[in-house]
Amino acid sequence: MPETGKLQLQLISPSDLEEVARFISRLSGSDTPLPRAVERLFWILVENPARDSVDPLGWLLRTPTGEVVGCMCSAPQQFCLGEMTFTLMMANSFYVDDQYRGRGASIFLKYVQLARRYPLFVSSANAAVAEMWQKLGGYPIGNSDHEILGILRWPPLLGEGVYRKTASDRLARLTVALASPWLRARRQILPEAVEGKLRPIYDPEEAAIICAGHRTDKITSCRNLSFLKWRYFSKVDPTTRLFAFRSLEEDKQQFMVAVRRQNRGYKQQIRALQVLDIWGEARPDSCLSIASSLWREYRDQIDVLAFRCLNQVQQQALTARGFRVRSFGAPVAWCMDKYGLLPSKTWYFVPADGDMFL
Repeated sequence: MPETGKLQLQLISPSDLEEVARFISRLSGSDTPLPRAVERLFWILVENPARDSVDPLGWLLRTPTGEVVGCMCSAPQQFCLGEMTFTLMMANSFYVDDQYRGRGASIFLKYVQLARRYPLFVSSANAAVAEMWQKLGGYPIGNSDHEILGILRWPPLLGEGVYRKTASDRLARLTVALASPWLRARRQILPEAVEGKLRPIYDPEEAAIICAGHRTDKITSCRNLSFLKWRYFSKVDPTTRLFAFRSLEEDKQQFMVAVRRQNRGYKQQIRALQVLDIWGEARPDSCLSIASSLWREYRDQIDVLAFRCLNQVQQQALTARGFRVRSFGAPVAWCMDKYGLLPSKTWYFVPADGDMFL
């Protein structure tokens, strides 16, 4: 048994980021090259425009020999409601080596102590972490217990389903090969007629102008110039892109649409396009038009188009066209506001809120 009493709980410093990135990659199974992982952590934690000099980057657990065996990162993000702005502290990359799992609570309790100064949130909770947040008085946000999938190509998803049930790569490949002709007949097609126009945004100033044209009576991200420039134009993640969508149904309003390509599945065989943000609040028919426009833009590059955090009427517009609901074990996004620092519990929450960790 390890000598858990001798573990040291320390604040993460910039000089620790390479060790932290290596530890996270090992426990998460990420194949991101270490230099890129370190660059990404530095971007999130140190270059973050919402960060105050007194904000902790997170915490790590070290053995007496100096080995990192646990960590949690924390990063601020600014939200607003009308003219009010406030900072929330996001938790992410909470990992503890299996043999020291019982000591992970000490890291989480350090994070919870920030609640006197900041409301706390997470957007990547698994079922165990979600239970922890709920027990400590947190509440789920953003319709985050499921996602809506538009499936363009079925074979990669069928292979994933077979593998999850059997753990056999050979059986998964054989099933896909036998079923592919039938699956091609089930190819999901969105309507070709699109009531609107999608075009890329290359300038953060243009994105800021579009964002400033929308208002909401809900808590939502502060999509100001400094955030947009850092979040979408830092080139840390080249698979992230911004678009402007001009709706013909909503008085020709322009919406900002953010997306990111990602590989999913046990062999990273599923090519997905994750919709990170739609701002402002689009009506159901505009959501459908945005989905159709993205489908046409990426049709040769993706197998799946994924939406999260949509409201009920937006979801219904997509599921009526053949999109499917994929449920999670628990909501992935939670807020903890023990000291009533937020003026509301009504959110316009999007996947881009806190999604940017490893």
